[in-house]
Amino acid sequence: MHLVSVTLICLGPAPSQLTAEAVTDLIWVHSRPEDRVEHVRARVDLNRYGIAAAIIADTPKAATANLRRVCERALRHAPALRGWFLVLT
Repeated sequence: MHLVSVTLICLGPAPSQLTAEAVTDLIWVHSRPEDRVEHVRARVDLNRYGIAAAIIADTPKAATANLRRVCERALRHAPALRGWFLVLT
């Protein structure tokens, strides 16, 4: 299991500012069993959502790829995340 993180940012004024709990829930909703996510935690700052996750994977690189896939899925499908973008941390 590896602890990895990514950041979601909004370049302009945030179209929506979610709570940490709401961001965490969106990540869980968009996780699939094959992503092997075990734990998620989000931190919310102005125009920035930090997401950390414990993911079962062979390498940290594979774990980061899994988290990135989950976040990209959430960004594509969650209306509350429109205008937000993924960056690696």
